[in-house]
Amino acid sequence: MSRLSKSQVIRRYYLYRATARPGFHYAIYTFFLLFNGLSYTQIGLIASIQSIVVVASEVPTGYVGDRIGRRNSLAVGAAILLVSNASYLVATDLIGFTFTFVTLSFGGTFISGSASAWLYDTLQEHDSADEFTRISGRGRAIGLYVGAVGVVLGAVLYTVDRSYPFVAGIVTAALAAAFVLRLPQNEAYDDSAAVEQDRMSVADALPVITDQLTTPRLRWFVVYVSLISGTIWTMDMWIQPIARDAIEATFLPLLQSLPLPQPAVLFVGGLYGAFRLLSAVTSDYAGDLEGLLGVRTSLIVVPAAIAATYVLAGLVPWVVFPMFFALKGGGSLLRPIQNRYLNDNVASVGRATLLSAVAMLRQVVGAPFRFASGVLADAFSAVDAVAILGGVFLVGAALLWVLRPPVRADYQPPPGE
Repeated sequence: MSRLSKSQVIRRYYLYRATARPGFHYAIYTFFLLFNGLSYTQIGLIASIQSIVVVASEVPTGYVGDRIGRRNSLAVGAAILLVSNASYLVATDLIGFTFTFVTLSFGGTFISGSASAWLYDTLQEHDSADEFTRISGRGRAIGLYVGAVGVVLGAVLYTVDRSYPFVAGIVTAALAAAFVLRLPQNEAYDDSAAVEQDRMSVADALPVITDQLTTPRLRWFVVYVSLISGTIWTMDMWIQPIARDAIEATFLPLLQSLPLPQPAVLFVGGLYGAFRLLSAVTSDYAGDLEGLLGVRTSLIVVPAAIAATYVLAGLVPWVVFPMFFALKGGGSLLRPIQNRYLNDNVASVGRATLLSAVAMLRQVVGAPFRFASGVLADAFSAVDAVAILGGVFLVGAALLWVLRPPVRADYQPPPGE
């Protein structure tokens, strides 16, 4: 089988990332569910079901990716996401929208481990594994640039006709499915009987996960990224109520005076567009940050800086909007570096399974934090709950780095092979 050049492969990868998650519905889907008669309780129930689906599916779909090939796994995920986008146009009740969001989460699990594993192994084949953070970060940046336009355009389309954002989503999902099929398979999945022995059986999957995750280089790192997931990323679910309260205290009279249809919807769309634009810019510089600070220092400084804004927002109200941007921008810097470290420290065989297992563990650990933050938000306020999450992270992370460092001081990323 002829192999594409690295530049050809990366161009195709960037096209896929540009269309994978344009986010036309991201800023308006809650409005759409409420319009269709769902209550907040029902929306929360759907979110809980999504979490269960992710936890139950991550490892099996990661295993599927290791069996059928990471590119094929991405294609399956893209097809399921296309079905999810299309179901928005026919769903009208709790059952229908549960199907929509369950397929969204299920399709995402085919992508979560396989996308990173495919890229890392592809770069290794081209002796360029050391470029993973840069290329992964840029691919994420391209998707976010497109998403920044997508969320704003989706909000505008929604004010014209409620179905238009979802029609746009169907078109781009179809494009993503077409682009992913143009990605090459990793060499280990070429049609060659010689490599068949390297593919895992079901019986092999569990030892692969347990053996690698319990090694000294990964054990406490997985604890650390799970702590980040539970404390740092949980804030994402509180952006809308915190933003709503902040808008009501500041911009609401101005918005109501504007001669625009549904100005609050447009404002939220603009806010989410700004989030994605910032995330795109910072993601593109993840490789530069890694080169400047190193993997270990980056993993200490970035999440600590995000958590510090959470604590400050609970003390100083005007820090709320900077806090949002710290989460989105810092998260885009952190994820490629975090994925680089994981990929550097796992074997190629079973890579997608293990990365999916880590994603599953993050979901499991995050669930009690999400529940507890809801209890705290009811007892105090959403911003107070987030401030407590930030404090928990700072204390927990400090103890980990002092007692059981997640990344050893002598760690050096392997050079391109």
